[in-house]
Amino acid sequence: MVRVLRSLLFLGALVTAGASVAQDVGERADLVGGADISLIAVSGYESWTDGLVGKLRFSDDGVYLGRAFVDFDGRLTDTLKASFAVEAYGDDLGNAVDLTEAFLEWRPVPRSANRYRVKVGAFYPRISLENVESGWTNPYLQNSSAINTWVGEELRAFGTELSWSRKPPSLDGRQEFGINAAVFWGNDPAGSLLAWKGWSIHDRQSRFSDKLPLPPLPQIQPGGVFEEQDPYVEPFREIDDSAGYYVNLEWRIANRLLIRAMTYNNEADPTAHDSGQYAWYTEFEHIGLQATLPGGVGLIAQWMDGSTVMGPNLGGGIHPVDVEYDSYFALLTKQWGSHRVSARYDNFGMTQNDSTREDNNPESGHGWTVGYRYQMTDGFALRVEWLSIKTHRCAHVYYRLDPTVTEEQAQLTLQLRF
Repeated sequence: MVRVLRSLLFLGALVTAGASVAQDVGERADLVGGADISLIAVSGYESWTDGLVGKLRFSDDGVYLGRAFVDFDGRLTDTLKASFAVEAYGDDLGNAVDLTEAFLEWRPVPRSANRYRVKVGAFYPRISLENVESGWTNPYLQNSSAINTWVGEELRAFGTELSWSRKPPSLDGRQEFGINAAVFWGNDPAGSLLAWKGWSIHDRQSRFSDKLPLPPLPQIQPGGVFEEQDPYVEPFREIDDSAGYYVNLEWRIANRLLIRAMTYNNEADPTAHDSGQYAWYTEFEHIGLQATLPGGVGLIAQWMDGSTVMGPNLGGGIHPVDVEYDSYFALLTKQWGSHRVSARYDNFGMTQNDSTREDNNPESGHGWTVGYRYQMTDGFALRVEWLSIKTHRCAHVYYRLDPTVTEEQAQLTLQLRF
């Protein structure tokens, strides 16, 4: 409780200072702050956030400060913008308050139908179609899909992104094409949490200095194959001093259709390790689609397929930890006035190519999430949500747990925004 109160006091001071800055620069700054307070009823295994294997964020029923955050965008000049986002949590996975993003963005004055943008700093890769509001908030459902939950857990680009977009005049300016390409560092352990913990569905974002707990895996215990691994993952560490990259393509037709296609590779050296953290060579392909259907129903769908490996090549391209993973989801949403209802189906899986002792990582599962949001005022929203996840994961037997489990959560959330 002391930690939560300290976080809120710090954020209050930050909001006050930010508001003062925003007032000084007038229309050049946009400051959003908020907090989510949730009543949770949960069933299933003890949560991964408490060091076990549950796929939900909370282990016990209760009232929780889900998050408090500040999101700031300020124009330094007509073409240069500074942005940062700060999150506060009451758990013990990192500092009480820390950054999730911080970057500069330069948008030169356009002189043709082409638009250019340069982003430098730490930012999310352009993947999620759910988390589109300030503070990487999901306006559709409180808990994001398995894909975007993993993005929030382990992915961040510390580097530079170059973007180009164009609305061809021959198409009446209704269609837009774009390319985003980035070179980044500081994401070498990405893939370790996914491989050793598995997919999850929740609403927590990792901050820059967070230490994300691993299950008590036999292979990372003293005498285990990977005993040099800390009992936690620091996802935003640079270990091998080599750069990764991603390239994203976009096609948009007005507000009716958006399609994204990305290839991502952190180019980490899977034999490198430093101070209790291993580098994982992680790559994936991603496709996202957002469309407006008849009746004003919104559709969001994303698909991801990739692999992550760690350790030397044992022959035949197989590594000591060698898994392939995939996930997809489809979400339908409908808004009328101050009300929104949304429903999502998630499917996720993981296959294993290695035969390392006590490293049994295959997984399969699916989840359903249904939610309702009532925007009472500009500063208050009420959300009700139910989710169910059924998983089969072989590694559960290490902890004397049934490999197949259904976990459920009912959540009532009051969202405050200012």
